Amino acid sequence: MPAKEILAAIRDLEAAGWRIVIASGHAHTYAKAFCPGGQDGCAPLMIYGTPKVPEHEAKKIQRILTRCPHTCSGSEEDK
Repeated sequence: MPAKEILAAIRDLEAAGWRIVIASGHAHTYAKAFCPGGQDGCAPLMIYGTPKVPEHEAKKIQRILTRCPHTCSGSEEDK
């Protein structure tokens, strides 16, 4: 099971509309995340469940989420 920081980042991805697929038996990969933009979206994101520094993995996920133009963010709600 991944660290709490990684799980929180995964919940943020799900809330933003990303599809999460839990990997089964793939070395250190815990899950794969797919952008809500579909085939024209961002490349799939590999999420590692046992990195040396879980905070770095969580920051990587947050950085990708922030940069994704297809994410269902609060920007449309602000209008």
